[in-house]
Amino acid sequence: MTWNILYNPIKQTGTLAEVYLDDNNTLIKKIYKEEGITVSGKPTVYTTGQIREAFENELHWLKELESKWVPELVDVGDNWLTQKYYGPDLLENYMSKTLWEDVPSISNQVIDMYKFFKEKNVFKRNGSLSNLTVHNGQLVAFDFKWARKRPTGIEMELKSYNEWLVKIDPDLTKTLTDMI
Repeated sequence: MTWNILYNPIKQTGTLAEVYLDDNNTLIKKIYKEEGITVSGKPTVYTTGQIREAFENELHWLKELESKWVPELVDVGDNWLTQKYYGPDLLENYMSKTLWEDVPSISNQVIDMYKFFKEKNVFKRNGSLSNLTVHNGQLVAFDFKWARKRPTGIEMELKSYNEWLVKIDPDLTKTLTDMI
């Protein structure tokens, strides 16, 4: 299998892991290593300890949140994980103005997803459109390296609602905040 590095300097996303897609675009691999080249094309600035903690946190929450809301975990190594890849992130749909056409029930799905996160006692903390995708009409969240057990991290959770999820629907900010 051939892996191709995922690189998108325009969106300025990716700060910690190297990310690769398989040649069939069905799997995505994240490698957590010092000086790894991120999706932004820049090396990570995080320390070995921070990178290790992020990897372990990502793995913990992927297992804890295993459901329709999270990509399927396929394989895990010492500093990498492979998941099913369902397609580009929703930032691309948003930028091309097809988000609501492509996912007409997106507001309701976001609310249901965040109810699930609350049931699992987690703040995702980075619910940006670049960390969401859709698979067969189903909203899917990825990138849980910054997630925290509630109530830790509420400030970043609120920022996520106010700066990123608000782009989907301005009413989501109040709805999600009221759910906390």
